[in-house]
Amino acid sequence: MRTLFQGNRVLAVWALIAFGLLGCATQPQPEPLPDALPADSSTTQLIDQDPDFGVRAFPEGTLLALLTAEIAGYRGDYQFALDTYLQEARKTGDPGVAARVTRLAAYMKAEDALLEAAEIWTAADPKSLEAHQFLADQLVKRRAYFEAFEVMQAIEQLNGQPQFDYFAYRVASITNAERAQILGGFEALLAEDPNRVDVLFSKGALLQALDRDAEALVVANQLLALRPDELNFIILKANLLTALGAPAEARALLQVKLAANPDQHSLRMLLARGLFEAEALEEARAEYERLHNALPEDGEVLFALAVLSIEDEDYDQARRHLLRLVRTDQRVSQAQYYLGLIAEKTSDVPLALREYGKVAGGYEFISAQGRIADLLQETQGLEAARNFLSQQRQRLPRLAAQFELLEGQLLSRVGSESELFSHLDRALMVHTEDIALLYFRAMSGQAHGHLDILERDLSSIIRLDPDNADALNALGYTLADQTDRYDEALQLISKALALKPNEPAFIDSMGWVLYRLNRLDEALPYLEKALELFPNDEVAAHLGEVLWASGKTRRAKKVWRKALEDYPESPYLKSVLERFLES
Repeated sequence: MRTLFQGNRVLAVWALIAFGLLGCATQPQPEPLPDALPADSSTTQLIDQDPDFGVRAFPEGTLLALLTAEIAGYRGDYQFALDTYLQEARKTGDPGVAARVTRLAAYMKAEDALLEAAEIWTAADPKSLEAHQFLADQLVKRRAYFEAFEVMQAIEQLNGQPQFDYFAYRVASITNAERAQILGGFEALLAEDPNRVDVLFSKGALLQALDRDAEALVVANQLLALRPDELNFIILKANLLTALGAPAEARALLQVKLAANPDQHSLRMLLARGLFEAEALEEARAEYERLHNALPEDGEVLFALAVLSIEDEDYDQARRHLLRLVRTDQRVSQAQYYLGLIAEKTSDVPLALREYGKVAGGYEFISAQGRIADLLQETQGLEAARNFLSQQRQRLPRLAAQFELLEGQLLSRVGSESELFSHLDRALMVHTEDIALLYFRAMSGQAHGHLDILERDLSSIIRLDPDNADALNALGYTLADQTDRYDEALQLISKALALKPNEPAFIDSMGWVLYRLNRLDEALPYLEKALELFPNDEVAAHLGEVLWASGKTRRAKKVWRKALEDYPESPYLKSVLERFLES
């Protein structure tokens, strides 16, 4: 492979001139030149051939340093050459020197030097498209997204091709503040050209990330009007429809697009997931089978078919799919976990323990440890299970808090109240700021009627993490439901809902606290929306109660009756019916 310094052996000073290192303050930035000059070149000839090659003196010592760097590079000492060039670029601010060190840093993959050199180059030569391209690339790699966006705007002004759609693919890594800043920049670009699909696509993704789904859907429709068959635009709209509570419309869109182009595996995968989430399992299986025929080794498809087979209690088929995942080294921890689950379902406890024991990492690891503890408790007693968890804490100290939580969950199911709180209090003396442990002790306090514990621990979580929406909502809802501190509850729930505006539980909490404040007309829309997003017995109980209090008793009974069909043993529904229909 040829390098930046390989080529015919020539006087290094000629190479310096060829790369624009002498007198490049006034000349246009040249295109990259060959690695070395032809053997018959001369300094005089080069200058004579380029009348705009304005020569000026470098500071004392710079020319010698550059000559030394060039010779070092020729000899293969690239690091010395890089360090020397960069030092001279800092001193001189010369675009030719900066260009040379930028390209050398790119060749060496010296990212820090490359960023600094590109910054010097763009400052020295604001009209250099190449300099801006190097700088934008480095800023993106460092997740300095808004700064990268500004450089991309400069690239466009230089008649380059900025990759504005990049932000759509990296939106999850961008902070909300940067999303808002970049979104403002996109609005300015779209004011000049409303149909720029690269800008529109990123705008839609940013709006979606900011939970402005209705606005994002408008953009998705605009994109599809411009390019009806663009895969990413279809996926964006389908995801937005699902987020907006219209999953059936999302599936219909995907089915229409697949009818026109049945080989779009990404769309079929999205449709299959949607059907699975909607519990249309037979239809989901049919779509996954089609995908399996086209993509027989795809890990997601194999895993989905395994789960569907478990749902159908076809454990042999599920096991075949899971073992295929293990053999092809895909989703191995998930596969081992579900192999353990199958062994459990078929009452083979020794096999289940072995399979769960093979789960080596990932989200399933802690779940597998919990299942092992449960099986030990069922077959050998509580002490054996607690001993296992204690041994795991010692073996894996970095996961000690999670094993403490598993033991707490075990004691919550089969231990006494005193054992549970004694364990949690001891664990939190060591892991004083562990949010998961604090949250579990708070919920345990609620379950055992200790609202003081719940309020103390949730308040601690909010102090540690002021934007913990779950803690804010849990404390707010409890204060609204079990105390008369309604104004305080409203503040907490309002903040939680601002953080997660589409969370059904938070919407239900808002409706409930407004009801407790006797603001019935405001409460009803929240509770109706919550029930629409997440049909649930507790939400139905709340909605019916507010309808009843509003004088809409027939509607209240209808809501309760429908909920009872799905949740005949619901304690929430039984309680509300006793209070309103049996009093």
